[in-house]
Amino acid sequence: MGGVRGPRRSPVVGAALLGLGRTTRFLGFALGAGAGSGLAHAFFVDPGPDAEGIHWSVRVLLVVVVPFIGWLLFAAGRRLVVRGARHRAPVIESFEQLRGERYLLYLRPFDMDRRMAEPPPEAPGGGMRSPFEMPGHTTEDFVLGQFSGLGEVVAVGRPGEELPLLGARRGYLPLEDWKAPVSALLQGAHTVLMSVAPGPGTEWEFTEALRTVAPERLVLMVACGAGEYDTFRRGVAPLYNARRRREGGSTWAPLPGLPDCPAPPPGGKRQWVLPVRAFITFDREWRPTVFPFVVRVPWLRHLWTVRRLIRGELRPLLARIGGLPARAAVDIIPLPRSAGAPPEPSRPAAPPSVPVPRQPLLGSVHVPHQQPPRKRWRGGRRRRS
Repeated sequence: MGGVRGPRRSPVVGAALLGLGRTTRFLGFALGAGAGSGLAHAFFVDPGPDAEGIHWSVRVLLVVVVPFIGWLLFAAGRRLVVRGARHRAPVIESFEQLRGERYLLYLRPFDMDRRMAEPPPEAPGGGMRSPFEMPGHTTEDFVLGQFSGLGEVVAVGRPGEELPLLGARRGYLPLEDWKAPVSALLQGAHTVLMSVAPGPGTEWEFTEALRTVAPERLVLMVACGAGEYDTFRRGVAPLYNARRRREGGSTWAPLPGLPDCPAPPPGGKRQWVLPVRAFITFDREWRPTVFPFVVRVPWLRHLWTVRRLIRGELRPLLARIGGLPARAAVDIIPLPRSAGAPPEPSRPAAPPSVPVPRQPLLGSVHVPHQQPPRKRWRGGRRRRS
């Protein structure tokens, strides 16, 4: 299985872009937030002799244009910061390094990367909004950051992308041979976060998750519209039945029924509907439970109010995932390494490989609640226990 070269990143370029972007954001915020009120006071509330000599139309234009330029600079600074962070984003050189580590696997159709690379939407609130109250530079960074306390979130990157996106740490697989490595990643993951949407790759990953992942470890993320969701539901049924007939083996469990697409709740000025509208989990018998992800934001709030509300909304889901037992060591399929990566150190001969399960692992063992591993720092690199 050939190696795959990851994106060409430059930490030096990334550091320069981060510095320039942060400076531009600061200047833009100062102009956008402070210049408008300051000019309005100097030109109209308490104008001095110099201000009175400026024609009123010019004064109005300055009061409008200067803050607008400031917010344009702020938006440009954000793009520079994101670009710099992507240059410095860590990449998985070999998925082999995940063996024995606790990780969460993020699966999605690659077409969803574009919408998840946009900034998180602003919370409602008019004058109470702040560009700094949302954590994360992108929607993916924001959403997956809520799960980072349970283990490192990893994903397979889109082949040929220029730079890794922010959010899940990416590794890369060959286009012609990706199913076996993805199946191995599914079997070793503490939890699988799958963003559902129509597409042959995602539909195959869902049927493979039904075949190899315990029901409690699969979490579906609904970040698409009702039409896309229903297309996904219709597409997985014939694929699952065809695989069950073609591949045979042990008895495959019946295809679980997916609930209807969670409908957006009734509108309201304080209701904040995020790109991910709901999460779906399963019990041991593949019965689904829907966790809506909608936050009601108060008009009066401080900088940390939205983050606190988000944590409260996700607390039941995170507690459910965090209470799962640790995965036992499995003999997963060897995974490809990026071209140019150093060779793996020699290891003792491994025992005979365990056959890949041919049916869902319904008999997962329940143990008392376990706390997620604490973060440890070794030589500036974050690792999970």
